[in-house]
Amino acid sequence: MCHPEDVDVSIPGVVRDEAEISLTSGERLPGLCCRPESGHGPGILLISDIYGRTPFYEHLAERLAAEGYVALLPDMFFRLGPLPEVTRDAAFARWDRLDEHQALSDLESAIGWLRQHAGSRTSTVGQLGYCLGGTFALDLSARLGNLVTVCYYAFPKTRSGPNQAPRPIDIVGSIQGPILSFWGDADYIDLDEVREFSDAVRSHGLSYADEIYPGAGHGFLNGLVEDSDNTGAAKDSWSKALEFYATHLAGERVS
Repeated sequence: MCHPEDVDVSIPGVVRDEAEISLTSGERLPGLCCRPESGHGPGILLISDIYGRTPFYEHLAERLAAEGYVALLPDMFFRLGPLPEVTRDAAFARWDRLDEHQALSDLESAIGWLRQHAGSRTSTVGQLGYCLGGTFALDLSARLGNLVTVCYYAFPKTRSGPNQAPRPIDIVGSIQGPILSFWGDADYIDLDEVREFSDAVRSHGLSYADEIYPGAGHGFLNGLVEDSDNTGAAKDSWSKALEFYATHLAGERVS
């Protein structure tokens, strides 16, 4: 899987709540909301990879809350149920059944929930996406304004099909910044596609920055929670992500 399955998610000073977000379909999207003890802070939507809500992403939500943010981790696969086994094949099989257009609509509702949440009632919201979630974050930045986007190992040219969301490379003209993106040069994502996407975004004059880490593979943020060859890239990128949010979300008023 992209990230470790076993992670100690408990961080002192963080409040965890199970959330339910009302959807336009009448359904309710479940998710984990982590917030600082103060109860207040700018909101950040955390969008997982194809494995969905796992202890690793719960840990990241707690890390964000410890930094003073209200972090929401929705279960975007809730209609399809949990994985029968935590394997790559099972995760891809479930992804094949995901209606990505519906998932993006659900995530829009989650952003709206964060904007109205008592602890994060701000117009500008952060989003943090990984792998498929990174691709969705780029798609959302083309659909909604007032987003501060950080994405890890997103796919500029992902799959195409009737149930697939737009490929970020095809909607560059609609994407809004600020955006910070991370990739590794040992990833299986085609770096020529990454560079093509980055050049296209910059050509539109957006506030955009990216970094490609030498020797880092897909899922390199696992170096935050375990010693690996990716630890340096993980710690550096996480520090830059927090600095990016501090810069762009620091002025947000929380009522």
